[in-house]
Amino acid sequence: MNPLVTIITPSYNQAPYLEDTILSVLMQDYPNIEYFIVDGGSTDGSLEIIKKYANQIAGWVSEPDQGQTDAINKGFSMANGEVLAWINSDDTYYPHAVKEAVDFLSSHPDVGLVYGDTNFINSNGRIIGRFNAQQTSYRRLRRGGVYIPQQSSFFRAEVWKEVGPLDPDFYFAMDYDLWVRIAKEREIAYVPKL
Repeated sequence: MNPLVTIITPSYNQAPYLEDTILSVLMQDYPNIEYFIVDGGSTDGSLEIIKKYANQIAGWVSEPDQGQTDAINKGFSMANGEVLAWINSDDTYYPHAVKEAVDFLSSHPDVGLVYGDTNFINSNGRIIGRFNAQQTSYRRLRRGGVYIPQQSSFFRAEVWKEVGPLDPDFYFAMDYDLWVRIAKEREIAYVPKL
């Protein structure tokens, strides 16, 4: 069984990086992905890039929004997937990321969120740094100082329905706030292969 995975890319004037992000989603080795791009009204050529792939994605919109959190929430309001994720328009996935996340979630029904490590890349795609995540817990997240890489995180839609949406009051930490809320309700798991 291959549960549907919905991935959202929020974007605003990210033309230099957007195509790499789109391709990293489209080239996943997982067969059942619903992909939406939510653009905030870009004026830098991003729309031409999105239109180039429009027939390969579930949908896209370009209109002014209230920022990244608003765009992500808007995207998830269209989601039909059992597993959800968002990837920003200057990030990329490894080719097996979605499959690894789904495989882990399928074999661990108590887990609501999986996450992995993160590589930092330059504009040429060269790795210039790495962040090795670690297993954590609700208690540790509440104390702060624990980083769960958003770009390698996948979570169950049912838990999003319980604890979502993203809170715009957190602006740069809206993902951390969501991870805390998920960890309060479900187990979370570090999976290095993501």
